[in-house]
Amino acid sequence: MNVFGSIRDMFRNDNWSQGTSARVGEMLDICVKMNKFVYRVLIEGMSHEEAQKKLYDRDRRVNNLEREVRRSVVTHLAVEGASHDVPTALIFMNAVKDAERIGDYIKNIYDVAHELVPESADRSLYKEKLSGFADEIRTLMLETAETFTESDEVRARIIIDTARSQSVALEAAIAEITRSTLKTSDAVSLVLIMRFYKRIFSHLSNIASTVCMPVDRMDFYDE
Repeated sequence: MNVFGSIRDMFRNDNWSQGTSARVGEMLDICVKMNKFVYRVLIEGMSHEEAQKKLYDRDRRVNNLEREVRRSVVTHLAVEGASHDVPTALIFMNAVKDAERIGDYIKNIYDVAHELVPESADRSLYKEKLSGFADEIRTLMLETAETFTESDEVRARIIIDTARSQSVALEAAIAEITRSTLKTSDAVSLVLIMRFYKRIFSHLSNIASTVCMPVDRMDFYDE
């Protein structure tokens, strides 16, 4: 029998846990909006100045929410002094770390779009190669936000399986690009973006694992 219980048990009838989990959901909701702006830069040629301001404003909010959660966790443990809340605190610390990293990877994708993708690039190529993955990331971020807030273990396992299959598909797409005759600038940009997409899927899987795995096995679902 595992020493740690499920996140559903931890969150039941606990206003502190429910309120803090809502902040994690808000972080992912903001990341959805950030990803939308970056995609518009890549596919629609949205001006970098407009996208950058909106992107960085939202990234600051994600960072602030991470700090809020950390303060909430430390304050709760210090004031309440309840050892039974330690597993819950570890879950929150883990989840906000992953959510913040997702925001960072979205910024990394923007940097590629801004610095490496030439203005003369064929946007239809980027749409063809990236739109399916971008749509799946958006869907999975929203799904992960709801799943974490609601502590739905069944949906969490589906998210993990989806993230895994998308990672496999990304590896195949990257291998295809490396064997293609695409221009070097396009090939490098696409491979970098796909690598960042893969990391985002991995962090979404990590967050989902906090819902369906005991605390000592978070991030180790495959094992």
